Amino acid sequence: MRARLLMLHRWLGLATAVFLVVAGLTGALLAFEEPLDRWLAPHLYRPLTQQGPLAAPQQLREIAEAQLAPRAQIDTLPLRIETRRNVRFPVSARTDPQTGQPFRLDYDEIHVDPRSGEIVGRRDREALVLRAENLMPLMFKLHHSLALPGVFGALLLGVVALAWTLDCFIGAALTPPRAPPRWRRWSAAWRVKLTAGGARATYDLHRAGGLWLWLALLLFAWSSVMFNLNAQVYRPLMALFFEFDDSWSAVPVRGDPAQPPALDWSAAHAAGQKAMAELARQQGFVVDWEDSLRLNRVKRTYAYLVHSSADLRSDAGNTAVLIDADSGVSLGHWLPTGGKAGNTVSNWLGALHMAQVFGWPWRVFVFALGLATALLAITGVSIWWRKRRRGVRRRRS
Repeated sequence: MRARLLMLHRWLGLATAVFLVVAGLTGALLAFEEPLDRWLAPHLYRPLTQQGPLAAPQQLREIAEAQLAPRAQIDTLPLRIETRRNVRFPVSARTDPQTGQPFRLDYDEIHVDPRSGEIVGRRDREALVLRAENLMPLMFKLHHSLALPGVFGALLLGVVALAWTLDCFIGAALTPPRAPPRWRRWSAAWRVKLTAGGARATYDLHRAGGLWLWLALLLFAWSSVMFNLNAQVYRPLMALFFEFDDSWSAVPVRGDPAQPPALDWSAAHAAGQKAMAELARQQGFVVDWEDSLRLNRVKRTYAYLVHSSADLRSDAGNTAVLIDADSGVSLGHWLPTGGKAGNTVSNWLGALHMAQVFGWPWRVFVFALGLATALLAITGVSIWWRKRRRGVRRRRS
């Protein structure tokens, strides 16, 4: 049995090594995504004007959208505007009335001065270019889908994550010693003998690193399955143990996305506030501040997001209600914590994976774990290569 597990561990490790090196190194950088992005592209974050009153959120959106007419539209209304940074608006293409097709845009987000509404920068986060302002979006695409088009890259890395999850259990099963005294031998597996030579140090780094970081590696492996193979693997398995609230995703595609909704932004905002107040009363959480209002033209819904006592992140609001864009009726909600157990567990997995909780200490840990993941993959390949060369020499002799 051990021989079979060892062979499976070896081939799973070899098959996933290159992918884990890429995911580990890019994930380490993404732990500090916003600070690095601010450093690489300061013009996208720095306001043009430092004095004067901030524009009202709806006024800011209207000024920004007017500058994009007639080719683009803005379907997000930020409700929390900061004094020392520009406002980011995701942008989508309007339909060309002559061709019936969306206009071609060379950007998918704009950054707007919070006082004047002037556009100070545009960026295409999907562009595969080596410009400073595109480096962090490129790191994200490499981390999530190897920057491959379509869904192929995301599915491929999902399969890698599934193999990584399985390999975590196989690696743990291989560490207990086969002969007594087992506890003394197993305790040695947690130590690295750097003075014992390159081959032994490499082996110790691989084994001890996997043991010390086992729980964190499993958490990141399984959360990667959640991101990339949610419907195919993660959700069916987790539903065996936890109950989920699907009201957020249950709304189907409906109506014509080119047809404007019956509710304007002001009416949708009021409907969202009313539905959120009712949800807070039912669930017993407290609303701290408003985050944003987002229009989904395909599903004809508004999502009203706030930061509440149910949130995990401190810098963004993820407590949300879903509003019918024509009638204002509440269609569903999203609670980071305090709702169904499956949603809470999944939100914790996502927040830990993306270094969105526990501040800078957890970011530093995620950065180090990304480097360690790459190191474990490299040492695993090195161990296999040394054994392979030794076997070749033995057969020749």
